[in-house]
Amino acid sequence: MKSLIEKNIGKKYTLKAYSPVILLFFLMIVLFIYSIIKKGAYKETYLSTEFEGKVEDIYEERGDTYLKLFNENKRYRINNSRNYNYEKKELYNFLKIDDIAFKNKCSDTLFIKRDKIIYLFIIENLSYNKIDKKKKENDYWNSKRQIMNERNDCN
Repeated sequence: MKSLIEKNIGKKYTLKAYSPVILLFFLMIVLFIYSIIKKGAYKETYLSTEFEGKVEDIYEERGDTYLKLFNENKRYRINNSRNYNYEKKELYNFLKIDDIAFKNKCSDTLFIKRDKIIYLFIIENLSYNKIDKKKKENDYWNSKRQIMNERNDCN
């Protein structure tokens, strides 16, 4: 009786046997390249950042929203933001092409104008207008907001 090692030594693996692994690897590379191209060059949103324009394109990655406005070369990166007053509470789900987005200088509020109605999102606030929020939890997450800490360049 031959051992398992002796039986499997002579076995040759064909390309067909590895095709699912190769296909998966190729798909991962394509998705990675698509992500880089779609996100493109972007500007971090600082407290002093101000912009206004019609939304040309929206890209979401890990909760962050990348806005491309008409006549702008770069995107604006808006960190994860939610407003529980709206049916689609996440900013990246709420935004639509042709909305008008604007942020004032030294403000942490992003305004979205759609059909003559103005909606607002507090940048990096994950529990804005949440009914069952707890003060301790809310204070913790507010202390982690980079726009108010590391990216606060307004005095």
